[in-house]
Amino acid sequence: MGASKLKTIHVIIIGCLASILVGVGTYFLVIKKMNESIAGLNGRLATATEEFNKRPRVLADLEAAKQLNRTLEIKYAKYLRAKMPPISFQDRALGMIALWKEEVETLGPLIRRWPESTGVTMTSSVAIPSPPVDPNAINTAFITIPVGSFTVVGDFTTLLSHIRSWNKFNRLVQVDVGSLTGPSPYMTLDYTVTVYIFPRGEAGQTIPMATAGQPGQPG
Repeated sequence: MGASKLKTIHVIIIGCLASILVGVGTYFLVIKKMNESIAGLNGRLATATEEFNKRPRVLADLEAAKQLNRTLEIKYAKYLRAKMPPISFQDRALGMIALWKEEVETLGPLIRRWPESTGVTMTSSVAIPSPPVDPNAINTAFITIPVGSFTVVGDFTTLLSHIRSWNKFNRLVQVDVGSLTGPSPYMTLDYTVTVYIFPRGEAGQTIPMATAGQPGQPG
């Protein structure tokens, strides 16, 4: 009887111990998962805090970039006013007429007067190319006007100053120097000039052009 009771007690004790161990194991498993979750959240919080702390510097960098952009836009607008005629091809016909006036009335006289205004003697003639007659064939992204070859005479220092002076010309030009010959002070400089014009805004629709053989048109 005593042995039987002892065995029963043992069984109860073992059962209680097993329940406690299972409970403790489950408790620690839950705690472990919670600790892992907390650690993960702490990591995310640390990252978010670090990014948030960067915010003033990021905002300062953004404001500096905006200010630089405004400054560059002002400089670009000033450069356009100084170097570019106000030509737009939003209306292609009006744009072509404006280009005609620019080449004939403005650019031609400016180009012809410029060399000798810088102290050299010009011994060649300048011929501005004929303006375009087809508004649809004009490159409305940028216009290239090959002015042609220049021959100027002067001393070495004056010739160098003359070439640099094209940077002050009130149109955008590319100068390609060909040759420098003769002794100073009567040296001869040959070079070519190309003018670039960047029209403003987007180009409009092409214009329907009358062609030979259409009704009402001469064949």
